[in-house]
Amino acid sequence: MELLTGWLNENGVKHSLDIELSEFSYMKTGGKVFVLIEPASSEEVSKCVAFLYSQNIKFKVIGATSNLLFLDDVDYSCFLTTAGLKELKLVDDAEFIAGSGHMLPDISRYALYHSITGLEGLEGIPGTVGGAVFMNAGAYGYEIKNVLKAVEFVDLTGAIQEYSVEQLKLKKRNSALKSGELSGIITKAWFRASLGNVSIIENKMEIYHSKRHKYQDFQFPNLGSMFSGSIYRALGNRDKYIYIMSTLFYLLNYKWKILRREAPLNRKWINDIIIKRLNLKYDIQPFSNKTMNCLVNRGQGTDEMIRYIEEIKTLTNNLIPIENEIVEKF
Repeated sequence: MELLTGWLNENGVKHSLDIELSEFSYMKTGGKVFVLIEPASSEEVSKCVAFLYSQNIKFKVIGATSNLLFLDDVDYSCFLTTAGLKELKLVDDAEFIAGSGHMLPDISRYALYHSITGLEGLEGIPGTVGGAVFMNAGAYGYEIKNVLKAVEFVDLTGAIQEYSVEQLKLKKRNSALKSGELSGIITKAWFRASLGNVSIIENKMEIYHSKRHKYQDFQFPNLGSMFSGSIYRALGNRDKYIYIMSTLFYLLNYKWKILRREAPLNRKWINDIIIKRLNLKYDIQPFSNKTMNCLVNRGQGTDEMIRYIEEIKTLTNNLIPIENEIVEKF
């Protein structure tokens, strides 16, 4: 890594050495990364990528790490983070540019401030613009593809290009980038929506924010939804008793609210039934009380986290795709 750090110093590119991922990463897991490259512009990303490939230095692109599970027993060589790409400016009344390092709540609130509607459902997603485009992030009927116009893109040679939303082939939790059809780094995105009423936009964002607190864990480090689909529905297809009980739980507590005025803050009751029914054994519970589809870090270590993920994949017959990425050694 001396060659790389020397080049970074010579070219004035910000970087950090020997980062403990258990302190740095969103999930608070992982060993160490020896070099973390932190470019501040598209041009710096371009130069870094060109150098890394010319020297055959393996690296991984990361953002806020809110979708990445780093392994405790692995030390990683080099990451390039887009977190420093923070351009944000209005192009016209309903169009703006956002650097790929911006968090989705940043751009959702920026849209609110400028009376732009169409990004309300992205308000609570804890990911960056780049990561959101990579997997076509969405919630509550909103998807990034619905408001995305184009992206600036650094390819594997370091060349800066522009791709339209059509070229990215965005579909449910997938893209040409995620499938491997395109390879490179998103550095900025153009968003095009429409003007709306600020009060209506604000009200929608408040509702979605409140809903997210009922389904997403905010107490323990986590990566949001582990699978793109309902674990409860998939387990119900496997076991009729789980199907009946989870359906009753949903109807009584969420739809009809016969047992309470407000929907419950967690699903612990139905989770405990499923654990007992399937004879699941854990020294430390690996999932949130709010949903079994949210892996949380209670200090159990990544070996146990991986065991839980594999167990759910087996129990659901691999019918629901995983959203989180497990970062293996490279």
